[in-house]
Amino acid sequence: MPLARRSKALSAGVLAVTTMVVAVGGAGGAAALQSDHAKARNASVPVLPARFTQQKVHWTHCDADVTAKALPGAQCGWVKVPVDYAAPDGKTVNLRVSRVQAKDQRHRLGSLFFNPGGPGAGGAAHVASGNWPAGEQARARYDLVGFDPRGIGGSGQIKCPDGMAEGPEATPRTESEGERTFADATRQARACQQASGPVLAHMDSVSVARDLDVLRTVLGDAKLNYTGVSYGTFLGQQYMKLFPGKVGRMVLDGVVNPAADMRQVARLDMKTADDAVRRYANDLVARGDTRLGATTGEILRTLTSFSQRLAREPLHGAEGKEFNDAALSMYLRMTATGDVSWRQLTTALVAALDGDVSGFDRLDAAGAGEGGGEEPTPQEKQADENEAVSMPAVLCLDSPSAPKSPKAMLNTADAFAKQSPLFGRFLAWQMIDCATWPLAPTGAAAPVKAPGAPPVLLVSYTDDAVTPLANAQAVHRQLAHSSLLIRKGHGHSAYATDPPSTCTDRAVDRYLVGGKLPGQVENCSA
Repeated sequence: MPLARRSKALSAGVLAVTTMVVAVGGAGGAAALQSDHAKARNASVPVLPARFTQQKVHWTHCDADVTAKALPGAQCGWVKVPVDYAAPDGKTVNLRVSRVQAKDQRHRLGSLFFNPGGPGAGGAAHVASGNWPAGEQARARYDLVGFDPRGIGGSGQIKCPDGMAEGPEATPRTESEGERTFADATRQARACQQASGPVLAHMDSVSVARDLDVLRTVLGDAKLNYTGVSYGTFLGQQYMKLFPGKVGRMVLDGVVNPAADMRQVARLDMKTADDAVRRYANDLVARGDTRLGATTGEILRTLTSFSQRLAREPLHGAEGKEFNDAALSMYLRMTATGDVSWRQLTTALVAALDGDVSGFDRLDAAGAGEGGGEEPTPQEKQADENEAVSMPAVLCLDSPSAPKSPKAMLNTADAFAKQSPLFGRFLAWQMIDCATWPLAPTGAAAPVKAPGAPPVLLVSYTDDAVTPLANAQAVHRQLAHSSLLIRKGHGHSAYATDPPSTCTDRAVDRYLVGGKLPGQVENCSA
């Protein structure tokens, strides 16, 4: 029975909006790495040689390395970029790119680039397969362009032969347990570094934003028209900072707040998860389901007491694996992100309170598409594996600020647990991968400032457990020239999604096609 292993949606919720840090084994080595890497990033970047800016894309049909379900007419190609923009004559990486041409070629507006988030998700398959179709009007007027960021998907995947430290299966309580957890995570991270080569040190979002500008140039667009989801909004923000004069029409959907440091984001994650569980309890009471308690307060006390009991005395599944407080936190968090329905969760919880955790096996099977669901293709399986290892490779470079030792992590976990008994300790230990990453971070948590950039459109659900509405509201305040479109409901990414929102899609398309922004803040009821 799998325990405390993050689902894709859970990973996004815990990590994609969390600014991370690196704490490597040798303090002197870490400082030297950070100093050298920061100097390289802060130095003026040389002008790119013509072999990058004047290359031509050879478009062909999309092979199985992109998707086994390509749309008729979908095209794929390659674009070469330098691994290190401070040394463009050095090693290079080939980016996998896909394109679905505008339906109305006579009135074509150019390219509309798409990034699905993660970080670690590749956009080439999303566009080539039609998984991201944009809105009807935008699809007619733009060539939709997807790309796999460096080290991800088809763009030279990084490798972690021992997997990633996705949070300990049992949250450490003692310093010796913490030290063992740090040692294991450090070993895994160093194996990633050895297997992946030089690109691992250049997975940061600033480098990816520079890649995006190469793609824009190569495809012949004077301005970057772009839609980014979740982490893709952070990538768009980095592009705005670097190239404000090259920004065209930019949609940031499911917004990451770049000014929040790791601790601030983790605390917001805890509040969001606690609020979701409270809504769950309210829903049970409204439906007259009293199996976990007769009132909202009773239900919350039942869950908290059960979590404390599991920390002392874990239950065991059919294969003998532990179901502990970390596992309970994970499944509760999955309901907040929509991976598991509250009705399914209740059935599993009621049985678990009587000692039977087999219901959580069934939740895992349902989430994996077992028992009648569609079997993922080999390409999709590989993409999922790559996303799990590439996520920390990006996040651990993007931003510092985290506990730097087992003792500091234990203290942080204790403090978080006081704020959120159900989620605090679990979320604190999700930092372990970046806390032990072998490369020092090069970014910093800071508000997005892009003087000279045109207005952009921010989009959010009212209830987004992955990137809360508060993030979009914060970025709206940071960007003097922006509009915020709020879709009522629960979800993550509100534009061109299923179920569709006519109000949201029309408002975004009016901006992308005609340049007409909604008001400063506009609401869509559905």
